[in-house]
Amino acid sequence: MGAKALYNDTRRNIIHQLIIERDIEAIRKILKDRDEYRRYAHGWKAVNLDEFIAKFDIQSDTYNMVTNKRKISFFNDGNEYEIVAAIGGKYFRVREIGTGRSGGRYVGLDLKEPRIPGNFQGAARREERNRLTHFRMSYKKGTV
Repeated sequence: MGAKALYNDTRRNIIHQLIIERDIEAIRKILKDRDEYRRYAHGWKAVNLDEFIAKFDIQSDTYNMVTNKRKISFFNDGNEYEIVAAIGGKYFRVREIGTGRSGGRYVGLDLKEPRIPGNFQGAARREERNRLTHFRMSYKKGTV
């Protein structure tokens, strides 16, 4: 089973469990991610999740998967990066693990921290950073 299929199954199970548990706060956070996806995803690059995970030699039978009811993380032990997929929106980001910062930093497809020009300020700066570090999940082959 590929990462995208596993993501979809896990996503469905988590949402179902949250509804059964009536965890309203967690459901609100998922809906916030969905709304962010709907609002901004038109400017995000479409990337095939399975191909991108394979690029890191994270094989579908060896990766670890962690979920906190809002995000699903794919990584191998000892890897420098983890792929963090949102449950509410169909997007993912790449987080550098070994940066020494709490929580790490999110990077672009080239695995470098994006450089935001100085003329972007406030909300425009945040939107530009998200455009460079958020990726829509795609089924299309060859979108890495």
